[in-house]
Amino acid sequence: MLSPSLVGGVPLHKFDLPGGIVFAVAYGLLVPLLAYRLFDRRWRNILLVQLVPVPIERVVVFSLRAAIAAGTIQESNSLRSYQQANFALGYLTLANLFGKYLRSVLVNTTKPSTDGDVDDPQRRNTFRRCTDGLNLPFFAALITGLIATVHQYAPTDSASNTRTQNSRYASAAFGFLLVFLIWAILLWAQRNVSRVDERAVRLLLIMTSLLAIPPIYRLAVMNSTTPNVADLNSQSQNVLADKVTFYVLHMLPEWIVLAMACTFNLKEICQTGPWGDWRPKDETAEEREKRERKQAKRASVELEAV
Repeated sequence: MLSPSLVGGVPLHKFDLPGGIVFAVAYGLLVPLLAYRLFDRRWRNILLVQLVPVPIERVVVFSLRAAIAAGTIQESNSLRSYQQANFALGYLTLANLFGKYLRSVLVNTTKPSTDGDVDDPQRRNTFRRCTDGLNLPFFAALITGLIATVHQYAPTDSASNTRTQNSRYASAAFGFLLVFLIWAILLWAQRNVSRVDERAVRLLLIMTSLLAIPPIYRLAVMNSTTPNVADLNSQSQNVLADKVTFYVLHMLPEWIVLAMACTFNLKEICQTGPWGDWRPKDETAEEREKRERKQAKRASVELEAV
């Protein structure tokens, strides 16, 4: 009975030992760089903090993949599911994060400036509702991706295989939709939104374009089925061409995007501040007064402590 092939195939000594080592080292190099950025107040914000688990988890995944390929440990069904879930959801984490950077870029165009631009709360609210809508394809891709990987290695039957295959297609399709919407909004903002930061838009467009490659790759290989996921044939995605395509079109774009996030100061470029634009709506005069009182009280306590 045919079952869905593993994305990237099973870890093989000839292909995945060097591939796993290269990407484990590549992601490992980003961990201290990201940690260094977090200690720099010019870089540090809540959005950068959300990047921290990505390279760490990828180091773990590719270290496990290399160890399995080397024969050091045995690959269990749970380890296979963990790898497949990580591959399916990694780019979604980055796309969701860039949606938040997009929100800050758009909202910043509605605030008053020293050049005489007036405050535009109505347009600001429109931008917030628009970027809130990006959560729909994100959670749809996240949930269907988890469903596909959780049930992937249950005893196979035609109904289970069909559900798994449909869930994998749905997750990749929703993921691509999320990336495409972010890319389309950026392109629209570049052409139609006055005062938009061109540098921020161009950088996010490049990073979003790279993030579109993994879901397109996944959609292209989802039709592969096999009687045995460990078979050494293209049907199981276990030959050289399949392995090279997996690492180049799935893993490499994600690494480049993460490396760019560690290289370019997105906090400064996108003007996110320490928290990004997290408010669902503008604070009222009473809320602002209350917040300012708390800040003044906190500053007074810190001054007395000194």
